[in-house]
This record gives sequence, C-alpha cells and structure tokens, in this order.
Amino acid sequence: MRVSITPLAAEIEQKFADSRGRHKVTPVSDELEGVPLGSLPDNIFGFTSSPLNESTPLFSMRIYQSFEVHKLDAGTIVVLGFVTAQEAETFKAGRESVEVHLYPEPRDEAQTFVEVPLDRVGRAKPMSRSDGNYLPIQLDPVL
Repeated sequence: MRVSITPLAAEIEQKFADSRGRHKVTPVSDELEGVPLGSLPDNIFGFTSSPLNESTPLFSMRIYQSFEVHKLDAGTIVVLGFVTAQEAETFKAGRESVEVHLYPEPRDEAQTFVEVPLDRVGRAKPMSRSDGNYLPIQLDPVL
C-alpha cells in the first residue's frame, strides 16, 4: 500500500518540475524503487530521506520532508532543496565555501530553491530529524 501526502504548493511543485525538465530526468520506475542510487541508471529522479550517500535508495513518491534527488548523465548526482537567500547567493557565486542548512521543503527563511551537485558537498553533518529535516552541509567553491 502506498502512502500519499498533501502536495506542496503549486509554485513549489513547479520549481521541482522545471528542474526535472532542465535535467531531462524521468521518475524511478516501480521495478527500480529501493535500489541504491549508485546502481540506478542515469537520467532518473526519486525521493529519499538520506540524499548524500550513493547507497541510499530512491523511491517514486515524495514523503514528508524527503529530498528530491536527480541522477544525471555520467552519474552526476544533484540534490534539490531550499536555503536562505544569502546562502544561495554565496553558493551560486561559487567563489568560497559556504555552510548551509539544506531543507527538502521551504521552511522559515530557507525559501530559495537550489540544485546542489553532490561534488560540491565538502563536508556534511548528521541530518536534523527535527526542525524541518535539514542537512547541515559545507558547499565547496567551484574549481
């Protein structure tokens, strides 16, 4: 039996849909649900509560406070989420490291949508399972 949740606001869902279109990804199929991210084919997306590990399984349905993850060409992994406007500005400039709290859904001041390539994550701390299920991570500059 599948569990459904209340969908995100339409404008938030559109941000995810736009990202899927840019990345040309399709949902993880029922047959591949639960397969570790590293073993999945390219150009696929799914949802997980633990996005920073290639052994994490992806699922086809978003559950409460889960992250959307895209696996692109050549195995590039991108995690979608929300950070503060200031964190997003520093991250997008790519000139310096920035510590962020990446949320799977908008929360408090974390309202700016970002696409975080896994290769920019320099260091991560354990997820906060309270306060919005955020990932405290350090994002490295673009080399």
